Amino acid sequence: MPHKRQPRELWRETRRRIHERDLGRCQGPYCADKPAWSLPLSEAHVDHIRSGKLGTNADDNLRLLCRRCHVLRLNGRHRGMIGKALRDGLIPPDWRRYLWNDGDATPPLPPGEGDGN
Repeated sequence: MPHKRQPRELWRETRRRIHERDLGRCQGPYCADKPAWSLPLSEAHVDHIRSGKLGTNADDNLRLLCRRCHVLRLNGRHRGMIGKALRDGLIPPDWRRYLWNDGDATPPLPPGEGDGN
């Protein structure tokens, strides 16, 4: 996440705009076969592609992810989401093997694991 957050109202508009641009579909590797508008805005995560001091809130640095793809993205800033995702059954116990990074090949999730957004 960039070092400075947008004000709440501006971030709501940014989320809506990114959701619209990405056709309501998770841009993560585990959702490539999902149809447009399969991810409701209320469940969508807006991910910063480049985060930290190098990241910005510019639209070209943002993408829509479902919770599962966001949790499994290889980024130390996402570690806080792992425990709850495990308790909720969103990711498998061997979740480390499913971490992904842009441009990397991703192993398929086991059948029945993390089918929900």
